[in-house]
Amino acid sequence: MALTCALPVTADDTAPGTAQDTPVRGVPMVTRKAIPLVTQTKAPGAAEAPKAVDVMDAKAKAIHDRGIETVKKLKGIEMIAEMKVASVDPSMLPPGLDGQSRVVIDFKNDGGGPAPFGRFVLESLKDGKPQMRFAFDGKGAVMIDEAKKSYTVSGAQWFQMLGQRAAALPQWYIENRMDMAAMGGSPEDMPQMVAATIVGEETVDGTPCDVVKVVRSMKLEGMEDDDGKPLPASEMRITETIAFARTDGLPRRVASATEIPGEEAMSGMNTLATFSRVKADPTMDEKTFSTAAPADYKKQEMAAESEQRGPEMKVKAGDAALDFKLMDLAGKEVTLASLKGKVVLLDFWATWCGPCKQAMPSIQKISEDYKGKDVVILGVNTWEKKEGAGKKYMTDKGFTYGCLLAGDDLAVAYGISGIPTLIVIGKDGKIEKIEVGFGPEGDKGLRAAIEAGLAK
Repeated sequence: MALTCALPVTADDTAPGTAQDTPVRGVPMVTRKAIPLVTQTKAPGAAEAPKAVDVMDAKAKAIHDRGIETVKKLKGIEMIAEMKVASVDPSMLPPGLDGQSRVVIDFKNDGGGPAPFGRFVLESLKDGKPQMRFAFDGKGAVMIDEAKKSYTVSGAQWFQMLGQRAAALPQWYIENRMDMAAMGGSPEDMPQMVAATIVGEETVDGTPCDVVKVVRSMKLEGMEDDDGKPLPASEMRITETIAFARTDGLPRRVASATEIPGEEAMSGMNTLATFSRVKADPTMDEKTFSTAAPADYKKQEMAAESEQRGPEMKVKAGDAALDFKLMDLAGKEVTLASLKGKVVLLDFWATWCGPCKQAMPSIQKISEDYKGKDVVILGVNTWEKKEGAGKKYMTDKGFTYGCLLAGDDLAVAYGISGIPTLIVIGKDGKIEKIEVGFGPEGDKGLRAAIEAGLAK
């Protein structure tokens, strides 16, 4: 999954918030990053809250460490997982995240990696019955929609088909199975524990638990202000209140809250994950992870990645692109009609959006590689907070591809709710590809869409 600045927008509410979506180094796509950031602004004149003193209680740390070591030794896990997210519009949540899910994971024993499991099943439940079943057998995957009596299959692109449903997987278990070395990083790339205290005792899912509060911290570097100037490193603090079962040491509930002190109480990813009917190292066989579909179900083609994340846009690949009339940096009017017969790449972006700025060097490279061909690259500066910020940023950074200003209305017309959103329009005026966020494969998909558009 790609990172975006996910900000819901309607025709009556087109101004973005003040949050900059900042990726966490070393955390792969199945982590809490799947949850959109939200902001809470401190009331004017409100006093700063006193800084908490970090305390490391040896007993609390020992309970926490036991949980991590137990998870690392697991061969497999089965559970009913349920996640609740605070302060986020439910329409912005990934599908299947607002209820219970049955999860079965066969962990890999070969050193982990970005996806530290070999096979898994994820079933969204309603009244205890499966609604959507996703199964990965180590090679390919199937997603079965019980309501529509349809199914979709995938091979190497299984993770794209899973999409943000990955957020329903037990994140604490998966994160603590990661092998940072296999990902090209180190343990220091992850937030480090700075405090641990015992909150009390509680029974969760009929299991006596020790409740431990843990605080992890890491520096956020490389952020920029609206003018593209480097900002001092900030501290991100993740507070987790975890109920560890005394019987097996495994979590039964994890409440997580994230904050960046000094950033107007910027917060997000506030989640409550509950794990019930937990079975460590359950009996699993080939049938558990079967990717066979019911014989009488209808096969569906895999949806484009952009169609699987958050609210649906108002257009899709194959539709006619929407006309526009916008001004470029030189004050010249540009319309879609004036670009007829050319492949057009529109990149909706803003200077306050971290993932947008991370994608821009790749957009510049595309522009350079297709120079002299029937390809037009246009950034569409959208939801900008400061007049002239987009033009200044493009100039200061030396980006030479085209840029259109005041793209808010066009973004609303397309139904865009998160940026960057990239749209490739073919020579025939129809949409070749919509990509929300800039994914792990970078510009590969965009280039393929541009080539397809040129071939028409």
